[in-house]
Amino acid sequence: MEQDSLHVRYLMVITLVLLAIMIGYNAFFVPDASMSTIRVTTDVSSVADETYTPRSATITSAPIQSASSQSEGASKTVDGKININTATAQQLSDGLNGIGEVLAKRIVDYRTQNGIFKSIEAIKNVSGMGEKTFAKIKDNITI
Repeated sequence: MEQDSLHVRYLMVITLVLLAIMIGYNAFFVPDASMSTIRVTTDVSSVADETYTPRSATITSAPIQSASSQSEGASKTVDGKININTATAQQLSDGLNGIGEVLAKRIVDYRTQNGIFKSIEAIKNVSGMGEKTFAKIKDNITI
């Protein structure tokens, strides 16, 4: 009986040590994670080659940040460039110098009405997008 009680105590101590190790690992060594929701609405579909052209795409990201990574600022983009075919108005206005909220909304509205941009130069067709503004952002955008 006494031997069984000693075994139970050993098992409890081992369990507590392993639990402490798992909590410590999760607290200090697990990298930050982010969750994304992608929604694509299509309007043109070709049955022959089974391709589609997206009318709009919305990517919402809700990163889980630690206290140290919150001070680093906004979320990073791929290769440091913003995709003008998928970015929201908020992402455009926040990420591009010279693009305000009004122009960002015009870009998204233009994309919704006319389809995706075929080249980065096609963004100049948006009302209010001049050569000077395009020159400021051309190195920071992609399609």
